[in-house]
Amino acid sequence: MSALAQVLKGSGCLVSGSDRKLDRGECMSLFEKLAAQGIKLMPQDGSGVTADLDAVVISTAVEPDTPDYRRSVELGIPVIKRPELLSLLVNSRRGICFSGTSGKSTATALAAFVLKELGFQPNFLGGAAIVNYLDSPTTGNAFGGESDIYCVEACESDGSITLYRPAVGAILNIQRDHYEIKDLLPMFRNFAESVSETMILNADCPNTARLSTAGLKVRTLRFSLEKPGAAYYAADLRLEALSAVFSVEGIRLQSPLPGRYNVANVLAAMAACEAVGVKREDFARILPTFRGTARRFQVVGQAGGVTVVDDYAHNPSKVAAVLSSFDSWPGLKRRIVFFQPHGYGPARFFLDELVETLTRDLKENDLLILPEIYYAGGTVVRDISSRDIAGRVSDGGREALYFEKRSEALPVIAREASAGDVVLVLGARDDTLSDFCREVLEALQKKQP
Repeated sequence: MSALAQVLKGSGCLVSGSDRKLDRGECMSLFEKLAAQGIKLMPQDGSGVTADLDAVVISTAVEPDTPDYRRSVELGIPVIKRPELLSLLVNSRRGICFSGTSGKSTATALAAFVLKELGFQPNFLGGAAIVNYLDSPTTGNAFGGESDIYCVEACESDGSITLYRPAVGAILNIQRDHYEIKDLLPMFRNFAESVSETMILNADCPNTARLSTAGLKVRTLRFSLEKPGAAYYAADLRLEALSAVFSVEGIRLQSPLPGRYNVANVLAAMAACEAVGVKREDFARILPTFRGTARRFQVVGQAGGVTVVDDYAHNPSKVAAVLSSFDSWPGLKRRIVFFQPHGYGPARFFLDELVETLTRDLKENDLLILPEIYYAGGTVVRDISSRDIAGRVSDGGREALYFEKRSEALPVIAREASAGDVVLVLGARDDTLSDFCREVLEALQKKQP
């Protein structure tokens, strides 16, 4: 929503908005940047919805009984869901859309960054901020450009992926998330059939491979870490703690992103950039300067030999991918994994898989810490607890602790962490987890003699 607001404001629209996090005094630095751009901030009590508005744009997570929503209906103001408006922008321009159940934010941000740095003047609306631009006047998750290129994410979580008609489309992967695979496949097939120039597919994902490309009337490219015959194949791959080095048809790439999953993201971004005119050598030149996206394996700092890492991973496949990236971490003694489940519905949907993943991928000496499930407000059945996850992981032979409040876990983390350890903070939707990372780092710093 903040990305859309900034791009609309930059194009000359008058923009105002509300957010329950603003009302709670959370994430104030983000709201201060929005206000500095001339975006008027209002309390979410209906007072900001007035008869002179052309439309009210809402997140798909907004409930009909929200005061602003109710007031819009009372005044007869059109209510538009965020992806509906975003797709209108994309479909009227030359869209580059990254889809998939994992990796969208990183691949989209990287492609937009490369295009911007090479002077292609793209428009970018992302799900995460580009770290290179965090100190800019914007929030880093959006910027406007003079070209007709719109680089965005096409999300399946609310079914809105079917709204997009991009010139260039990428499917990074298809994993059980929000929906069962049988329900996801038709959405992604519809998306692939809507692409007008170039379709980019992950050759290593079994579910992506199930999408028949026989009926596609556009150029289809595949990327892979495993299949040398793919158009974009990562040869001579060497993974390091916080980076990766590999070649694509003889061009050496130095990626500043860790893990095999990020190599796949880089390949997809590379294919998309080349589809709109970027030369491969130029992509390789810009890639090492990319500093990543916020809360995607973001190293917050180090104190007393303990490294604090902030990451958005929240479902079993993402958690497994992040944990596997530590296979290349030199001198690692132990991982203290602080994992905050990102909602009661998702926790219920993934309960068995989460327990299986955490039990399998945590080492015997690792420590798992779970605060209570994140609750963003609204109507939801709260019939499950992080205590359930912790108990089952403990029964599986891994050390797991439950705390009702994460503030209660802070002293435990500070006490347990020692030189050579990594404190990994995982969880989605709750931007204050980044604040918690800084609190962990401060607690570790105070611990030093």
